[in-house]
Amino acid sequence: MKKTCCILTVIRVIIGVISFILLVWVNMNFFTAGTIIGSALFGGAVLITLFWKPFCRLIKRLWGKLGGKIALCLIGTFTAVCAGFCVFFSVRMAVCAEKPLENAGAVVVLGCQVRGETPSTMLAQRCDAALEVLEELPDALCVVSGGQGRGENISEAEAMRRYLVDKGVPNERILLEDRSASTEENIAFSTEILEERGIDRVIIATNEFHQYRAELYARKNGLTAGHHSNSTPPHNLLNYWVREWAALMKQLIMDN
Repeated sequence: MKKTCCILTVIRVIIGVISFILLVWVNMNFFTAGTIIGSALFGGAVLITLFWKPFCRLIKRLWGKLGGKIALCLIGTFTAVCAGFCVFFSVRMAVCAEKPLENAGAVVVLGCQVRGETPSTMLAQRCDAALEVLEELPDALCVVSGGQGRGENISEAEAMRRYLVDKGVPNERILLEDRSASTEENIAFSTEILEERGIDRVIIATNEFHQYRAELYARKNGLTAGHHSNSTPPHNLLNYWVREWAALMKQLIMDN
């Protein structure tokens, strides 16, 4: 019995330490939905491990009442379903991070923040990923996709066009999609441009965490998509990864 208690205590400590590390990691970025969700998940796990005995007493007290049993069952079911979806999403996100595609007619670069007229680091990295594909596919066109948001003096598409031209991409290879304000619109409006040129096979250039959602929208719009990703800075990755779970859950609900 003592040995079992010691083992359980060690497991609880390990879970608590890992949860604390994840809590710090998810907050190593500017504030996003991933900050809120990650803080709730990992912060909750830290609190449970710190206050394990009071937590167990609370569970026992609730389980002693019919309403408590129902509430705990509902919470447990909801938690299990959400955890299952997060694991599923994470596997699909990892699989879609890099996906070669032969005979692609275009590269679609998904927009990201522009500071004034300067691409953010993440947007520049997406453009760099597109450059790698454009060098391998000299006949492919490039669709730069992104409208003008708050705090941006030019559209994300225009910022990407300038960046690519400065890197040596001929202007005539670049097609601007400068109306979109979301990933869904990125793909939908880019598809309209591609359809005019009879192109339905594309490589999508964006972050690794973003590729699975882009894949779903590409299928929805009748595109066959491959994927080439830039690497998100490690200190930002968990925050964006968790935020992407929420975006995928929202997409799943909205599409149904």
